[in-house]
Amino acid sequence: MSIGHHKNNSTQKNNRQALSLPEGLVIRTILNNSDDTIYFKNLESKFILNSKAHALQQGEQNPADMVGKDDFDYFPYSFAKAAYDDEQRIIQTGKSMIGHAEKWVHPDGTVTWFLASKYPLLDDQGNIIGTWGTSKDITDLKVAQEQLTLLNKQLQEANQRLEFLSMRDGLSGLFNHRHFYESLNMALAQISRQRHARLKNVFTILLLDIDHFKIINDTYGHLVGDIVIRTIGETLKKATRITDTCFRYGGDEFAIILTDTDLVSGQHVADTLRNLLASTPIETESLTFQIRVSFGVACSEEAKSATELVELADKRLYLSKTEGRNQVN
Repeated sequence: MSIGHHKNNSTQKNNRQALSLPEGLVIRTILNNSDDTIYFKNLESKFILNSKAHALQQGEQNPADMVGKDDFDYFPYSFAKAAYDDEQRIIQTGKSMIGHAEKWVHPDGTVTWFLASKYPLLDDQGNIIGTWGTSKDITDLKVAQEQLTLLNKQLQEANQRLEFLSMRDGLSGLFNHRHFYESLNMALAQISRQRHARLKNVFTILLLDIDHFKIINDTYGHLVGDIVIRTIGETLKKATRITDTCFRYGGDEFAIILTDTDLVSGQHVADTLRNLLASTPIETESLTFQIRVSFGVACSEEAKSATELVELADKRLYLSKTEGRNQVN
């Protein structure tokens, strides 16, 4: 006998055995052993047949005790009404409802989630005589998904916080040197796009340096120097517009990007800030004193790159220093 012939005989034998299984045995086996809940309902959404798992879920030891009852006997009204409406819609339309998540809030406040599928129940002639459905308890999966969503949100917030901190100077509270160049390049790119669109727009940068900061550190100590840095940072943030951006450029140097500001206006802003900083007291537990600050100002119209613009402002800052400090150039 050939192998193929032997396989055909085995297949035919298996098919005969499958066909000889009583339908009642198959149904009872499924209803008594399935972990998923299975139920059958009539046209009024009353239970006519239930799996053991479904009965136990509703607190019944015998599935037959559920016959003639409906969801309103076991579930809160809102849950039962939604299930009833779904089943009546299936009866009217003949369309199944597959993979629908259902939320059951227990009287004690705990929540159970089910993944439910519902279908029209047909007789031998294809007439709809009710509905049948299955549901799986997916509470653990839902909890895991919610925890994962929460963890992802926390991770996103942590990443945003890290990104924020990576752009900040911890002492002054202003943006840092790296973010200054990122912002400057973005501003120049925007100006370039506007120029191509025949729009007239400029911005100005201010570089400022604390006069005799080394003497302050040497005389009063670095803790007092830190107070100076923090005071300047707070003053600049309060004194500039929301559209302007302040940076700690490094050490005792600061920078400001003034949007929609030409050179003359930028020089005026710098002089206003110079006077404000000069009149702002630096206060510690044991002393109060004033500082002086020198400025260098450059406008986006004067340079083609961030490097050129900063170099120009730095040259003018140096000029302010060499010409006596506490001034704007």
